[in-house]
Formats: sequence, C-alpha cells, structure tokens
Amino acid sequence: MPKSAAQLDHVVLLLPYEDVINPPFWITDKFRVSAGGKHADGKTENRLIFFADGTYLELIAFVNDDPDKRSGHWWNKDFGIIDYALTMRNNFDHPALQERLKESGCGLSYAEPVEGGRITADKQEVKWKVTFPEGVERGAVPFWCHDVTPRERRVPAVDGNTHHPCGAIGVAGMVAEVAEDQVERIDIAMGAIINTSHSDGGKYSVSQPFEVGRADEPEIWVQRRPKDAEKELRLRLMVQCPGKGGQSNIEKTIGDGVVLIDFVNGGDS
Repeated sequence: MPKSAAQLDHVVLLLPYEDVINPPFWITDKFRVSAGGKHADGKTENRLIFFADGTYLELIAFVNDDPDKRSGHWWNKDFGIIDYALTMRNNFDHPALQERLKESGCGLSYAEPVEGGRITADKQEVKWKVTFPEGVERGAVPFWCHDVTPRERRVPAVDGNTHHPCGAIGVAGMVAEVAEDQVERIDIAMGAIINTSHSDGGKYSVSQPFEVGRADEPEIWVQRRPKDAEKELRLRLMVQCPGKGGQSNIEKTIGDGVVLIDFVNGGDS
C-alpha cells in the first residue's frame, strides 16, 4: 500500500469533569497523566497522556459538566473515545484535500481551518489550527490539527512524562466501527483523506511524529459496528505496549457511553 504523508497526532477521550481534574485509578493505574489546561473558549479543559512516539491521548471535559457549554459544541457526545486527529510535517494543502474528496464521490468535505488555543501550566500560550470534516458524524473520519506555535509547546515529551506503568510507547491504531450502510462510504473517504489509492480490507497506515525503536506505524481501521452495538458509531483506541505486560483492556461504561482501549503487542494491530 502506498505510504501516506499523514501522521496520527492525537486521540480525544471525553470524560466527566471530575475525571479530568482528578483522573480515576483505571486511568492512572496504566498511564502517567500530564498537565493540560483550559481552552481559549472557556468551555473545555484537558489533561494529556503523552507517548514516546509523539502521539498523545487527550482527556477532555466540559468545564463543571455545564450543559450550556456542551450545547452546540462539536464534541457534544456521549463519554468515551470520540475523535482523533491527523497532522502533517509539511504544509497542509486544504484545497487538494477538498478536491480528492470531491473526486471520490463520498459526499464528505472539510471546513476551513479555525484557530484554537490554551495556556499551559507554565503560562505559555499554545495555538493551533483545526480542520473539521463536514457531511459525516464527528469521529467517523479524523480531523486535522496543525500547530501555529511550536509543536513541542503543545506536545512537551519531557521529564519522563512518556513513561507509563503499562509500558505504552504509542498509539497502535484507531478502529472506527460504523453502521453497515456507511462502511463503503467511510472507507472511500479515508483513502481520499490520507491520499492513498486503496485500502487493505478497510485498513490504512499512517505514521507517527517520532520513530521509537521498533514501534509499528499506526493503522486506521474502518469496520462494521457489532450487531449488538447501540450506537451508529463507536471508536476504539489501540495502544502499543511491547510485550503487553499482562495488561487487561479497558472497557469502562460511563453514563450512556463506553471507553474502549485495547493494549496490543508490536505487530498485533
């Protein structure tokens, strides 16, 4: 399969506010959680789990679980893995992306990039631009995140914050479980999004910001949702743990949502 220039940037995990401010044991037992901050719009706040491959897991919540802050927000969804972002080292060609999607006939497009930001714990300003998909449920395909300020300010992999109790070194992949009548459409869209001509059984390979030892490149899977799944869309995060170390997968029900995180050995994804 042709290699894509796209890189996996981060994965978004929506939680209750208290679980972001004081992460519960089912998170801290496996991951080291680093400081984040409140976003510039004042609606959401995050903490971060950085991986050695340069990707990260964003724990995000609506401040004080305020329903007014949720209303109309692009992440007004049930708790769980709700979205993920790609990035690129080189300039992001938004018009070329739009043209590929149009030619694919999938009916998806991407809005114009919008700027976001927050202040770090050490009072540094972080700015980025995000480019969100249109014509599809959020999370079925990735959004894009590109830095305005230096990336190391947003993703500071320092002071051992990439060392985790579970031994995780990076993201092995993302599984998008979609309704049966959407599988072909999302599969075609993914090929256009990361600019590859075809998939291998609904599987797409992207790269990570840093090369870490023998870490496998992340993969994105488009699959039919299980027949017993209540939601039209469900996202599952796969975390790469060399040797796995006896880690049990996470399946945590929170409210009407569920957190799905699988731990895989290198090459298992």
